[in-house]
Amino acid sequence: MRRGRRLLAIACLFLLVLPGLREAGQGAPAPRVHRAVLDNGLTVVVAENRAAEIVSLQVWVRAGSKDETPETSGAAHFLEHMLFKGTRRRKVGEIEREIESIGGRVNAATSRDFTYYWLVAASRFFDRVLDLQVDAVMNSTLDAQEVERERRVILEEMNRRDDNPPALLFDQMFAVLYTVHPYRHRVLGTRESVTGMGRDALAGFYRTYYVPSNMAVVVVGDVRAEETLARVRRAYQSFRGRPPARPPRPAEPPLRGVRRSVEDGDVRQAYLRLAFPGPGVRDPDTYALDVLATILGEGRASRLYRALRDPGIAHEVDAFYLTQEDSGPISVGAVVDPEQAARAEAVILEEIRRIRADGVTEDEVRRAKTLLEAQVARGTQTTDGMARVLGYYAVLADLEFVDTYMERMRRVTPDDVKRVAAKYLTPQDHVVAVLRPRGGR
Repeated sequence: MRRGRRLLAIACLFLLVLPGLREAGQGAPAPRVHRAVLDNGLTVVVAENRAAEIVSLQVWVRAGSKDETPETSGAAHFLEHMLFKGTRRRKVGEIEREIESIGGRVNAATSRDFTYYWLVAASRFFDRVLDLQVDAVMNSTLDAQEVERERRVILEEMNRRDDNPPALLFDQMFAVLYTVHPYRHRVLGTRESVTGMGRDALAGFYRTYYVPSNMAVVVVGDVRAEETLARVRRAYQSFRGRPPARPPRPAEPPLRGVRRSVEDGDVRQAYLRLAFPGPGVRDPDTYALDVLATILGEGRASRLYRALRDPGIAHEVDAFYLTQEDSGPISVGAVVDPEQAARAEAVILEEIRRIRADGVTEDEVRRAKTLLEAQVARGTQTTDGMARVLGYYAVLADLEFVDTYMERMRRVTPDDVKRVAAKYLTPQDHVVAVLRPRGGR
């Protein structure tokens, strides 16, 4: 489960192109969660939450950088920029002005697996917000002038990312961990692909993936479920489209040996990340891996904090398991002075060997579960937080995962943690990504 873990991990959330997105804040849904699949294949999820008179309306699309070719690299993110920039009914700028006029908020995010769009507003404006969102997502004209304007915006976004060492390291890790699977592609694309991508290529990607059967609409807030389902059905019923004919994604071959990527950058410290291939989101090992990652790198009592931070070897440490549709990385990271990079790597591998050989204690497992439960609570306490959870699993797994996560996580035992450590964290088979100061050793 991917979570923000202090400075290093929080910055890595830019892989989603939206700071602060918690793509896997799992937890039990709010009362009265309703799910329906419309005749055109659109999944609709509604959760009633009348704690405040607000509503969060999100559209999730099963289209991310893993669905791109080298020629269309960055198309999913490019479209994210375009879909509130004019439709057949509204001119450029009108959507933003309408949202602002009702005090609403709008944003979007792209990942390797999906793109999603969200609107939050007072619940009395729900019908208007629904109309705005349907129009923006389904009726975009991809205005040619706006394409050129957003192209410049994205290229500038790439420049800003180049000034974000943890984000650069994250892309570096993915590029060395995945050799054939499209997870190796950057969400933003490359400068060459974005510069050369024409409107026709964007329109083709849009027509292929933005169809009801490839989408989910999630509504959480001060609404009545049955009425809301009916309204969403009416708003989307005229849209059709075949499910995308996705080419089979190449299976990543087993990792053999240690693959290392060392890059020099305009940084003062060294950024280190080790990664091991993990399972996809539907795998039952997910729960034990979440506990394992928490024991390794969450909080002052974690193994790596005590082994790296307390003795002054590292300035920052983190560990996470990133749940993705396909294989997700289990990763450990640290920010260190350049001369400490090799020592930090050795300490990390030693802690992994200790867990593989000796396991973990009941106290460590109990503490990890408490931390995970707290993260669940924080991640789902708002309407948009709950909607993100429901949307994520509606498009990548199923809502049963949300219902059962806490129960299954609480069943994890020390033996389970030792088992998954032995299964996935093989010291002889992993990748190392290092971003160091120019001229570093």
